[in-house]
Amino acid sequence: MKSYRGIFFCDVDGTVLPHGEKNVSPDFFSLVKKAQEKDFLFCISSGRFHEALFPLFAPVADDVIFSASNGCRVLYQGIELFQNHGIPSSLAGEIVTSLHSWGATSLVSTTKAIYLSAFSLDRERLARYLAKDYTKLFSDFSEVQAEVLQITSVCKEDTIQDIIAKSRQAWAPSLHVVNSGNSMFDICPTSKGESLTSISNHFSVPIAHTYAFGDDENDLPMLQAAGKGYVMGTAHHHMKRNEFEHCYDLIGTINGIIEAN
Repeated sequence: MKSYRGIFFCDVDGTVLPHGEKNVSPDFFSLVKKAQEKDFLFCISSGRFHEALFPLFAPVADDVIFSASNGCRVLYQGIELFQNHGIPSSLAGEIVTSLHSWGATSLVSTTKAIYLSAFSLDRERLARYLAKDYTKLFSDFSEVQAEVLQITSVCKEDTIQDIIAKSRQAWAPSLHVVNSGNSMFDICPTSKGESLTSISNHFSVPIAHTYAFGDDENDLPMLQAAGKGYVMGTAHHHMKRNEFEHCYDLIGTINGIIEAN
């Protein structure tokens, strides 16, 4: 296996893709190519479903590692690097039932599709999911036919903290329950931090030569596991209270690391 000098682990929403932006900057793709020439790898580490990541990074899809669903599925050049992390079907069904009883909508990420609960009363807000050809509606959990990777809960902003607290009481610490947006949180059997460690070991890259960039609570394990963690300058205030360097220029910061090594 080729040896690499380091790996950059980058969150997507709020990091590679600034909030409000729908397309990744061509400058980022150029940076990936430059890093590759200098023997650095990139890992796109996101809570998003894997099929949602591929079109965003199409120009470099064969050059980057995809750690999707918060590390539940890791793909490189179309091949799964590790066995998927999943939630047993019976437990996943229990979680979905509880979330619905608390007034939250469930997005169930599986190896085959995202299943969106027909319970949702806010279809307009979730229209971007319904528009994707990898999204299916379910009325009963028995209709979810593939291996469950993670469950994302979509809530009203005034109820999310209460529902997160209930979820942590019910399923943590065996499952990670982490904020992933203003009105969303993920319930996941692994973390971005565990994924970083596994990927680094796989490519024989020392942890000291790993660099992580993120902006939300689900990024914390990744920032903590990396040799150097950077929290984005636009991150939530609670993230900036952590002992990480602040990053206001993702491309410039990574370019500086490449040049210094």
